[in-house]
Amino acid sequence: DRVDVDVPETTTVLDALETAKAEVDGSITFRRSCRSAICGSCSMNINGVTGLACKTPCNTVLRSDGSIHIDPMPNFQPMKDLVVHMDPFWDKYTRLKPYLQPADRDEDHERERRVSPEDMKKLVEAANCVMCATCYALCPVVSVDPSFAGPAAIAYAYRFIEDVRDAKTTDRLAQINDDYLWLCAHCYACSYCPKHVEPHDRIVDVKRRTVQERVHMDKPGPRHALVVNKTIRQTGMLAETEVIQGTVGRFNIRGLIKIAPLGLRMAAKGKMPPLFLRPIPKVDEVRTIYESLEVPTS
Repeated sequence: DRVDVDVPETTTVLDALETAKAEVDGSITFRRSCRSAICGSCSMNINGVTGLACKTPCNTVLRSDGSIHIDPMPNFQPMKDLVVHMDPFWDKYTRLKPYLQPADRDEDHERERRVSPEDMKKLVEAANCVMCATCYALCPVVSVDPSFAGPAAIAYAYRFIEDVRDAKTTDRLAQINDDYLWLCAHCYACSYCPKHVEPHDRIVDVKRRTVQERVHMDKPGPRHALVVNKTIRQTGMLAETEVIQGTVGRFNIRGLIKIAPLGLRMAAKGKMPPLFLRPIPKVDEVRTIYESLEVPTS
């Protein structure tokens, strides 16, 4: 439905909605609270991009006809108007136990657990998350596979995985892997974050920590990351044939048989990658980059 309101161009989208609710139609329903980009309540889809209505000035999103198109967040089931069911989002968040679990419980709270500024600096970005679900709504993986934990849950789990006071790092990594961490397509859709948490970077950090801690290394996700790393370091290119075998498992006969029809169809269409790939010219430069970044080879 179209609602017309007369507000200054510098008004935020949230204030424009408040005006519409107060002066035009009192039944218009949307979530809001702080109006200061702190609570994360007012996330909605504004002209096709999800964000916080309280942080979006109207003059930055006005279309040529002077209108603003507002929808409920995608990847959620609408309840009424701009309000959506948040249960799937919160269920994935709580499954990762987003609270500190120290090794030594101080039931009487008689002492503090100190953290150095250097250790705390690693957590600041992730701790700024206000659970607005903007990244979750923007994630194309969630839209096709709801089993994926989503960027927000993983980014916030990172906050405790890297906390030196926490004693459940391995358990957290295992749970995140069970929630399909490796489904992330690295499309950077979640990079638009109102609080600059950089969820994609946190997902990469969690994947890296998973490999470092050797958690679920028998799963396709970690195997895929390692074999891609290995082939690029060796040849300077992605050796697709080796990547397929390495991801499925070289001795996983059942898995290899399962993907064999795909290989046959590719061969029939002339799309079969070469079985053996020769290193590119100056592959030593690629290897030098790896060495400078200290990228593990296995």
